[in-house]
Amino acid sequence: MHLGFYIDPATNDLALDATGNLAMARDAEAVGQHVRQRLLTHEGEWFLDTTAGLPWFARLLGRQFDAELAEALVKAEIADTDGVTEIEAMSVTFDRTTRGMSLHDFAVSTIYDEVPNG
Repeated sequence: MHLGFYIDPATNDLALDATGNLAMARDAEAVGQHVRQRLLTHEGEWFLDTTAGLPWFARLLGRQFDAELAEALVKAEIADTDGVTEIEAMSVTFDRTTRGMSLHDFAVSTIYDEVPNG
């Protein structure tokens, strides 16, 4: 069984349940939340493991955006998430104006079956 805190997709912050306690995610939803947390973590951000996370500023975003490298690094981070069995679909786009990257049509299989789109 996987268990984790639920992150509100609108705010990227921890969510509360109806009783005011931290909302929890279980099984496939928890695996999806863990994928989301891993993708939102910047390399060096977590003081207990500075190698955790993606090198967003160092290698992924900026003037020299490399779509193949970005997709490979994101896929590796997703595949390395406990409970993920397969990346079924994913596309990466980069907006040069904002220097932002987006994931689209994202779907993974888990040991619990399918996680809803992240």
